Amino acid sequence: MSDLIEELVKKYFTDSLNSIELDRLLDLLKDKENQRIFKKYVKDYYDLNLTLQDVELNEEYLKLIRKIDQNKNHRKFSYRRLYRIAAVFIVLVGIGYFFSLLINSSSDVVDKNVIIITLENGTKKIISEDGNEKIVTMDGRVIGTKKGARLDYNGDTDENTTNELTYNELSIPYGKTFQLVLSDGTLVHLNAGTSIRYPVKFLKNRNREVFLKGEAYFEVEKDKDHPFIVNATGLNLKVLGTKFNVNSYTEGSSITTVLVEGSVGLYNEDEVYDGDTSVVLAPGQIASWDKAKKNIQVDEVDVNEYIAWTQGRLLFKRRPFSEILKVLERHYNVSITNNYMFLDNQRFFAKFDSETIEQILISFQNSQPFLFEINGNDIIINKP
Repeated sequence: MSDLIEELVKKYFTDSLNSIELDRLLDLLKDKENQRIFKKYVKDYYDLNLTLQDVELNEEYLKLIRKIDQNKNHRKFSYRRLYRIAAVFIVLVGIGYFFSLLINSSSDVVDKNVIIITLENGTKKIISEDGNEKIVTMDGRVIGTKKGARLDYNGDTDENTTNELTYNELSIPYGKTFQLVLSDGTLVHLNAGTSIRYPVKFLKNRNREVFLKGEAYFEVEKDKDHPFIVNATGLNLKVLGTKFNVNSYTEGSSITTVLVEGSVGLYNEDEVYDGDTSVVLAPGQIASWDKAKKNIQVDEVDVNEYIAWTQGRLLFKRRPFSEILKVLERHYNVSITNNYMFLDNQRFFAKFDSETIEQILISFQNSQPFLFEINGNDIIINKP
């Protein structure tokens, strides 16, 4: 019997299961022992196909809908048949959710090197930077569309009839960047090593609020009736419509905000925004919020240095080498150990476009001598 289930499971995932076999599979799944065997084969399938995550539950759902649509146009369409197909899908959804937990807790390589979206029910899905796909809730509602390295919640989606905020979260690993379009049309550029939690749909008479860890460049759609708020773990930023960059990596001692266009008000997350007392930036200014002292320092800067990453470029103007190494680690997904402490406080001017990490280190090496060796993703810097 287990051989028959294995054969039917293989046919399901290769989309070669005919109607008789589909009915047979459902009949077999009425037995608890067969359900146990079935789950084992599904687990084996996912274990062997962790790198093929484009084929996930939302795709299986859309495939089912297409089959139903085709059957609706057939004279001999049976609603009993439809319910049986749906029942198989429900079984698969339950198992898929169960095994998504296994996938989420799999090797560090999978967790650290792929883009992950966490849906409202906690289910995690791997997002590819190639191709197109729909982001679908467990009840089959389309909430977003991914095209290449951009996920859009402002396009052709199904209307949310509830009046409650539901959230998704995107996590970007080192070595990658991504773009997110929120439901109001706001464009968010997400840098490497960043996560953002955001509403699937902003609601009327509510602030537009998102939660950021890492670095992002926001191009906020203007809406005077719905202020846009970025919660950056300790610091809040309030805007109506503007362009600004926020750097709030957890390992940093401060959170920086660089304003390109418009205005931004900054205040502690445990306070209420006050237009008279809160710090307000003007274009071309940077605000550095000290996490320990909880105070803000404002300076004039060249904003291009802080937003060059959105174009795939690296630009440093008198930046300490210790800060530059952190940027390089995230940009190239490498681990750098600096054993030559003298370099930490040395400041450099540099601009890079498509250079390799080795070429970049050689460039710095020509300005200030040091030794380095590269072993895979590990880099060690030593005194010359």
